[in-house]
Amino acid sequence: MKIGIVGRPHVGKTTVFNALAQSNAEIGGYASTQNINLNTVSVPDERLEPLSEIFQSKEIKTASIDYIDGGGTSRSARTSDIGLMAKAELDTNVLAELRTVDALAHVVRLFEDDTVPHVDGSVNAKRDIESINLEFIFADLTIIEGRLERLEKLLKNQKTPEHQNEFRVLTEFKQTLDSGNPIRSLSISENDEMLIRGYGFLTQKPMLLIFNIGEDQLTIADEIIDQYAIYELLHQTSIIVLAAQLEMEIAQLDSADAVVFMEAMGLKQSAMERFIQTSYELLGLITFFTGGPKETRARTLCKGQTAVEAAGSIHTDFATGFVRTECINWEDLVNCGSYTEAKSKGLLRTEGKTYQVQEGDVLNILANATS
Repeated sequence: MKIGIVGRPHVGKTTVFNALAQSNAEIGGYASTQNINLNTVSVPDERLEPLSEIFQSKEIKTASIDYIDGGGTSRSARTSDIGLMAKAELDTNVLAELRTVDALAHVVRLFEDDTVPHVDGSVNAKRDIESINLEFIFADLTIIEGRLERLEKLLKNQKTPEHQNEFRVLTEFKQTLDSGNPIRSLSISENDEMLIRGYGFLTQKPMLLIFNIGEDQLTIADEIIDQYAIYELLHQTSIIVLAAQLEMEIAQLDSADAVVFMEAMGLKQSAMERFIQTSYELLGLITFFTGGPKETRARTLCKGQTAVEAAGSIHTDFATGFVRTECINWEDLVNCGSYTEAKSKGLLRTEGKTYQVQEGDVLNILANATS
């Protein structure tokens, strides 16, 4: 999973990046540099250790998340100005990197700090959300309009079904964007999705709004969630509230000190844990496990994907030569202590290609060798 962190200048994007990625990237003044911070973090999973003991694995491998901290946009866009926006504020390299991510995390400032003035002179979450949305709408429109021009020329010479369908889909996208709405608000068929998958449209990506509060606002965090809950009604949009400065300090402590500090502040989970959980829910992801003497590994799959797709995510040859999979819930396997015991209790199942993998499944893929 790859997530891009975006937002206006001086909202705490890099502070959030440090908290989530357990990094020490420089904060303050970073927004104007248009550099990109990158880091990969392991997804903590307490299920791996007991599973590795059963498999007697030499190594444990967690799932991972790549975080990208891009630059901020300084324009305060107005919803009526879509057609008047002359150019994108974000650097083209940043935009290109963001097009490769699976989801966007938009940091929205709610904290007050006179030493770090907001670029617009005041803290206004609704205005900032609209500003970033319009920035991405413009970036997508730029690509779509250019492609539609080329398609019109192609269709004059040869009206292929593929180009006609692409023209139809992009025209619908343009109409949606021109009205100020993101592409993610549309229902897109699987066939149409295949046509435009390579574009990486920013407004099509799931959006996680991170409301960045001050430490003095922790006691009203639930009220803030209620205040901005309306955004969760939007398609493929979730929200999370965190105090980024405090969470960054926690992330830089060793695990024992972090637990003590979190308890003192009344925090049940770290920002990273809450963020990962929300991200998985937003993207519709599940975790399944594979194991053996070499390694026990956590792997990521989309809800509804099948056993053969899980096999393919491990190695394409496993999907090609797929025969069946032995399947058991991780907790049942741990409670039984071995595959032999699980099989004797009837808990080890044999599933075919179309089986939809469930959260926490342990899979043993059986496949024929392919040439």
